[in-house]
Amino acid sequence: MNLSFADTLYFKKENILEIILGLHRSYKSLQREIQTCCEIYQLTFNELLVLLEIRKGFNKKVDIANKIHIKKQNLNLIIKDLIKKNIIKSSDKKIMITDHGNDLIEKTINRINKKIIKIFQKTDPKNMAGFINIIESL
Repeated sequence: MNLSFADTLYFKKENILEIILGLHRSYKSLQREIQTCCEIYQLTFNELLVLLEIRKGFNKKVDIANKIHIKKQNLNLIIKDLIKKNIIKSSDKKIMITDHGNDLIEKTINRINKKIIKIFQKTDPKNMAGFINIIESL
């Protein structure tokens, strides 16, 4: 990560503490929001991860399992549950999201995006460079 002189101005001791606390608060807030979305739409966290990967374009079981680091047996159970819930359909080793599934994932993503926007709107602008540098380094 290349830092310019302007970037280093934000890394005073107080600002670093603010950045760490802000990241911690935003992480906890997003975790709660994801958990709430999963409860509302009757999904497990792993089912949500699988849906997000399918939406990104991964439609083979092997690719999904490798991407989210999950055992193939567990992935098969998750896929079976998602098919029962009419969220995805599977044919010829390819997995597709149904219209109901697309609606559900859109609602979830929109809700989480709104939470992210609220978090960053509450963040002090002088600490934003620190947030951005830390997020880019991750």
